[in-house]
Amino acid sequence: MRAVILAGGRGSRLQALTGDLPKVLVPIAGRPLLEYLFDVLRYHGITDIVLCTGHAAEKIEAWAGDGTRFGVRIRSSREAVPLGTAGAVRNVRYPLEETFLVLYGDVLCWLDLSSLVCFHRDKKAAATLVVHPTSHPEDSDLVEIDAEGRITSFSRPGSERRPRTDLSSAALYVLEPRSLFYIPPGVPKDFVKDVFPEMLRAGERLYGYRTAEYLKDIGTPQRYEEALEDVRQGRYPGRGPDHQRSPEGAQTS
Repeated sequence: MRAVILAGGRGSRLQALTGDLPKVLVPIAGRPLLEYLFDVLRYHGITDIVLCTGHAAEKIEAWAGDGTRFGVRIRSSREAVPLGTAGAVRNVRYPLEETFLVLYGDVLCWLDLSSLVCFHRDKKAAATLVVHPTSHPEDSDLVEIDAEGRITSFSRPGSERRPRTDLSSAALYVLEPRSLFYIPPGVPKDFVKDVFPEMLRAGERLYGYRTAEYLKDIGTPQRYEEALEDVRQGRYPGRGPDHQRSPEGAQTS
């Protein structure tokens, strides 16, 4: 299984704290955020990673290299112009010929990716979004799901109709390759704003995987400081680079 990490964001809201560092390289307890994402993927046997870079691509690619020192294999796909979350993934469509993961590079997370992928396959979903209750619904992508977990609607910040739900997209997806056909080439597109609603209208099966596991968007100074404190105080459950699941347990590889 491959994973795509969206690593092209500027992190402008964090610049007062982190200077000109790209968002995915901001330090958390002495380690760049991106390294934490490598940890969770490698622990679940996912070692083939595509980095979608844009802003400060040279810094990110120089730091990550080919992934050898992190125990993964990294290739980079650099945007010439910003194409949004979905457009960036479409740029690397040809290596994505089987079920794959998409992670946003500004989310510190640790969750059972094996269970997530099993859920996706059991539901025969075209796309599965990790969803969780949010404490800041006003600036979150909200998701409505039915009793079976099937997604019925999306709502973006600023929408006229905001659903009565506190479930938000946690910016981690499992996708089937056919989802890429809903993304036109060379056109800026966002997954939640554009692609997933189009897939719903086309009758595709989209599911929300509800979890209380650790996922924290570090995109604002307040949430960044909260993530720092979680790691310092041991509230972040992730295992570091010296911990790797045995091949027998890596169900998603």
